Order: sequence, then C-alpha cells, then structure tokens
Amino acid sequence: MGRNVLQYTVQATGVCVSTRPMALIVAKTLPVTITPLVPLCANASPITLRATPTGGTWSGPRGLSGNTFDPRLSGPGTFTLTYSISDTVACGIASTTVTVNAPPTPQAGPDLTLCAYETAPVQLTGATPAGGTWSGPGVTPAGLFTPPDTRLLGGIFTLSYTVNENGCAITATRRVLLAPSPTTNAPLQVPVCERFPEFTGLAPLTLTMKPVLTGGTYEWDFGDGSPRSTEENPEHVFTQPGRYNVRLVARYANCVVETSFAPVIVNRTFVPNIITPNSDQQNQTFIPYFSCQTTQLSLYNRWGSKVYETADYRNNWQATELSDGLYYYQLKDADGRTAKGWLTVVR
Repeated sequence: MGRNVLQYTVQATGVCVSTRPMALIVAKTLPVTITPLVPLCANASPITLRATPTGGTWSGPRGLSGNTFDPRLSGPGTFTLTYSISDTVACGIASTTVTVNAPPTPQAGPDLTLCAYETAPVQLTGATPAGGTWSGPGVTPAGLFTPPDTRLLGGIFTLSYTVNENGCAITATRRVLLAPSPTTNAPLQVPVCERFPEFTGLAPLTLTMKPVLTGGTYEWDFGDGSPRSTEENPEHVFTQPGRYNVRLVARYANCVVETSFAPVIVNRTFVPNIITPNSDQQNQTFIPYFSCQTTQLSLYNRWGSKVYETADYRNNWQATELSDGLYYYQLKDADGRTAKGWLTVVR
C-alpha cells in the first residue's frame, strides 16, 4: 500500500534506451458493512438500503434506484446488491443478496346467500390455500360465521381471508348476503314532501324506487296498473292523484322476499283562485298545492303594489288587514318552477 513508482523501459535503435516512470498508488482496504435484508414480497413497498460508511453507491438489478430497492419492479427472485465506496486513500466494496417472494393467490370461496332468519353458525368452506385466517363481522379466525342480528332487515357483509406465505400476506374477500324477511308497510326510501307531509307528493309525481337490499333480482308492481319493472332502482311517474300500493318481489338465490311498501299518496296539483277568511275555519287561508319544495310567494293588489312577500311560504296568508278584492300572486319553488294568477278574497 502507499505510493509506488514503476519504471517502463524500451530498447530504441542502436544503443538508445527510453525509460518512463509511472506512479501507482495502492489504497488501503476500507471495511464496508451492509445492513442485512429480510425476504420481501413482490408487492411490498420500496425499501431503503443502508451501509457504512455512508457516501457510496449501489449497483444491482432492475428495481434499484440510488439507495432504494423496489420489489414491485424487480419481480420474484434472488438478487445481488453491491455497495462500493472509495476516496484518495481507501476503498471498499461489499455485496448482499435479497430474496423477493411471489405473493400467494388466495381464493375466499363463492359468495354465500342466507335468509335473515337463518341464524345458525355456518362453517365457511372453499377457501384456498388452506391455513389462512378469516376476519370480518360475525366470523372467527377459523371461518365459523354466525349471521349478525339484522332484525330481519338483512344486509351484505364482506369477510376477508388472509394467507401469509414467505413474508407475503395477501387477502381475498367473500360476500355474505342475508336476504331480508318479507315485510308489510315498509317505508319507501323517497324524499319527504316538506310542504305537504301528509302526501308523498303532488301529481305528476316522479319517484325512484329502492329495494330494501341490493344484490338480487326484482319485480316491481307500482299499484297503478302500469307495466311492472325488473330494474333494481326504477324511476316511475304517478300521473294521477290517488293512493297506490307498491309491491316488490325480490329473489336472492334461494330466498324469495315480498315487500309491501307504505302507500304512495299523491295529491293533485292545484292553486285555488278564492279564499274566504271569515273565521269559519273553511277555506280560511291561501293554500296552493303547487310544490313540495320551499316556495316563495309574492302578492300584489290590483294597482300593482306589493302587499305580501315571503321566501318560505307556510300556507298561512289570509289577507289580514287587507280589503276584499282581487290580488295577483306569483309562486316560485326551490327548483325554479313558477306559477302565477289571480286570487279573490271574499269575507
């Protein structure tokens, strides 16, 4: 080690000899230590490589960038990683291997359908490879599934099956559907008619139907004589006022569920043209059956002067302190729909 001078001599023509010196510095060996690597999974996140002394460079397979190794880019296999460092007085080099294992491909088995009243524990089968662990609502690590109490409303539950092989933990899922029990007078999942809560809405009323539970096949009867629908969430228009009994037959594997919903009560769309605020409690206030939405009302006398206005009319205007006669109304709901006309006040 150290500085060494080498002489290179060559015989020229005649008696001439040419000599050239060359200085050769032999650096001392620098000890290098690499932090050991554990086996990785081919879908694991990148890791940071560490070695001492710091400041060197890494070289190796695809997936290596700087001091970061990404097993998702290298793929499965055993790879050599080399770390080298040098300066003017010393140099060092060392190598290590890293094993990247292919992840397992677990299968959790086919989806399972039970009826909500079936509460006995069920041993889950069909999962591969053997030896995995179950997790999720109502299931033991060994795969004994006890259906949760849904009060016969049913539900969809996702169970996980995790396999851990060679440092790779991979999870597959399996769906368990508990079909609801037949129901009478079930509430329809439709918007509330805020201005007239005694009705489902005003004709023509458009509703989007929703089953108690998704995941089945359906046959909707809207109760108004219209064709039945097999869509999961059909949109239906009730064109006429009336009381309609909506029924749904849903099939979930071997479970057939019939649901009779609460009646759809549709009132007519109607704006009266007269009120009689004479304290007999009949036709006392202006009640426009115009919209279920928040509604703005403006009222004017025959000469165009505004006599009343509110952004949220509550069906309570009775021309207090105003004379009998003809008034002009303008209605506008939150969706931008409008109506206008003349209203007579007679006491």
